[in-house]
Amino acid sequence: MDRDTDYFAAKRNPGDRYKVFDPKDPHETNTGPFFWRKRDGRLRFAFEAEEKHCNSGGIVHGGLLMTFADLMMCATGTEGTDDNGVFTVSFNAEFMASGNRGEIIKARAEVVRRTGQMVFMRGEIYTDERVILTCSAVLRRMRKS
Repeated sequence: MDRDTDYFAAKRNPGDRYKVFDPKDPHETNTGPFFWRKRDGRLRFAFEAEEKHCNSGGIVHGGLLMTFADLMMCATGTEGTDDNGVFTVSFNAEFMASGNRGEIIKARAEVVRRTGQMVFMRGEIYTDERVILTCSAVLRRMRKS
């Protein structure tokens, strides 16, 4: 297998225990770490909110939540395909509540529609007690040649 094939193969089927999403991605490593697993046929994502994830007010930074949302929607958008990934064309987010240091922040997404070129997504970020953010995105598929 070539280098690109190995990279995308490693982003498939994470198993039913949480593991680091992409330990080779410098942005996700520096902003996360973010974790994922597949249970009951669905991908789930999580991270523990640390001080580095928070703004000066002590709550999880909105930009970090949007990064996390983009990651989980892109991963979910390629699930079950042999695409070489996706990239975000449009992203919308609505903040519903704040996340706090020490909380386990979770996320889930679903494909609303997949066409030959695009994937339409929606998702949410939440804790065990509340929804923090809802989001939607349009992703462009990078099909195998």
